[in-house]
Amino acid sequence: TTFKIPPDFPFLHEAEKTSLERLAALGFYYRCIVLFLDRQRGRKDCSTELKPVASDVTEENTILHHGSYIHAFCNALNEVLVDFQKTVIECEIRILNKEDNMGGIIPVSQIVSAFGDYYIILPHLYQLIIEIEKNPLNYFGSRILNLITDRCNTGVPELRTIMLKILQACHEVMYKHITSWMVYGHLQDPFSEFFVKDETSKTHIKEHFNQSKWHRRFVLDESFVPNHIPPDVAKSILFVGKAIATVRNAARPHEKNSTLPHSLSSLHLQHLLQLSSRPIFRQIELENIVTIIRDNVAQWLWQVVLTGDKVVECLEAFRNYFLLGQSDFSLSLVEQFEKLTASRSMSSRILTIKEQELNSLLVRTSVGTSAENDPSFENFRFKLPVVSEQKTSTPNNMFDNVILGVPLRLEYDIGWPLDLFVTAEDLDKYGNIFSFLLSLRRTQFRLQRVWTHLAMAKKFGSVDNKLSDDKNYRMLMPWKVRAAMMFFVDCLWGHIQMDIIESNFRTLVNRINISSTHYRRQRPTVALDQSAVSEKRTINNDERMHINELETLRDFEDIRIGHSTYLGDLLRGCFLESRVCSETIKTSLSICDQVCGLLERWNVYVIDDEKFSQIARLDN
Repeated sequence: TTFKIPPDFPFLHEAEKTSLERLAALGFYYRCIVLFLDRQRGRKDCSTELKPVASDVTEENTILHHGSYIHAFCNALNEVLVDFQKTVIECEIRILNKEDNMGGIIPVSQIVSAFGDYYIILPHLYQLIIEIEKNPLNYFGSRILNLITDRCNTGVPELRTIMLKILQACHEVMYKHITSWMVYGHLQDPFSEFFVKDETSKTHIKEHFNQSKWHRRFVLDESFVPNHIPPDVAKSILFVGKAIATVRNAARPHEKNSTLPHSLSSLHLQHLLQLSSRPIFRQIELENIVTIIRDNVAQWLWQVVLTGDKVVECLEAFRNYFLLGQSDFSLSLVEQFEKLTASRSMSSRILTIKEQELNSLLVRTSVGTSAENDPSFENFRFKLPVVSEQKTSTPNNMFDNVILGVPLRLEYDIGWPLDLFVTAEDLDKYGNIFSFLLSLRRTQFRLQRVWTHLAMAKKFGSVDNKLSDDKNYRMLMPWKVRAAMMFFVDCLWGHIQMDIIESNFRTLVNRINISSTHYRRQRPTVALDQSAVSEKRTINNDERMHINELETLRDFEDIRIGHSTYLGDLLRGCFLESRVCSETIKTSLSICDQVCGLLERWNVYVIDDEKFSQIARLDN
């Protein structure tokens, strides 16, 4: 659809008609763009003058979601139209003043040539607004940057200049969002256009408080991340603002070090303002600035909020109880569960297991062990997941129901500021490892107890030394089976505790301690009203390379990633990421428990064919 000269219009040469239709097409494009701008400004009375600009654009689609990006886009588009309007006015003046050497007659060709650039620019802008009105949701907020960036890739210099101006206007909005977020930790986004989202919602209050302060609120919406911003840069932007906002919101009012030092904030603001003033967006410049700011904030967070000592204490608590590093505690816990199981098996009633009972058992377990005087032990508790919270069976959680026959989880009440470091997913992984290790420790305990039972039976039982070889073989069968099972369980337990858990744990702790020592040397002696990380410190590549050579964890984010890697290594070392291995180990432990049950119930020196066949079958 466009403006056309009527076919029966008289006194026009074909060339003149073609020239006038070219001008009419410009008028059509101009009017469509003006109506588009009017609709975005809320002038609905103007939208009735002309139907949607394309047949495949419905009237519903013409109503765009209002926002800062579309407003900046319209302002830049209007500047292009202002230049077009000036050209129109100049032509009108020339015609009315008869400024020409041909007797006051202005040729049509001269008017056509005056709009030379706009024969390319206006159709392109027309197609641009058509695309936006066709897919208003796809180009809402920062998503519009993808469309404009693609349209900048053209070989027409005049068109590229116009599109770069429009892109710069939209980038200014993005930089305002980034600056407010990365410098002050404020999400000034009333239209929800930025790729960092505030997920606080009253409809998800339960999930909200089940998560840590670090993960419960601000998230990255990848659908709003422009294509020319790498995912790592977007995650760094999220991290910086989240760190500043979380520390500010979690700290007490007027608490020292609850905000980023003013000198550091001013430095970051200066970097971002210089970046936003660039006429052309350069990805490498944004990456460099974001990396500098991220490193500064991460080091500040590591120095004044989550120090290395706090992290190591937390990891040691997890090592002692989640990973059963305290042998006296793990043995006492298994004994308490065995007593609970035995008392319930002797009861004629079906008794329901309650969390209060299990947590009381946990307290009794600590008596007389190293956990009794450990303050961190108070944060551990047992939980029986309800049906709606139970996840589908995976290799990681298939050992949850081994001890009691129902899913049982050990949880840890994480507090500030450790919830910046340990995620809900991390605690879930620790719970999976605990269930596996406790099942293995229980089987080891039962096999050791069976040895005591066999030894006592041999000591006090009546043994006939004149038995046949077949009967002697049957009498020795329980010892051989128990010894083979004990060898398997002891080797598996020792391999996991020493070769997997202890080695990885020491490696992680050493890297954290080296990093903490390094930052204690870097920390200034004066109060932290000055920048804890100087600009020189930020861009000293030689020093940064030296730190990397020591394989230290440089800042908070490195520590968190290193801890996630450590957990992944533990899961793989415990064979919990392979369903085949997990099922094989679970089956082996189940067979060991069945053999222990048989040997505990019967006198092994009474020759019983039925007992012998059951043990032989399990042994095979």
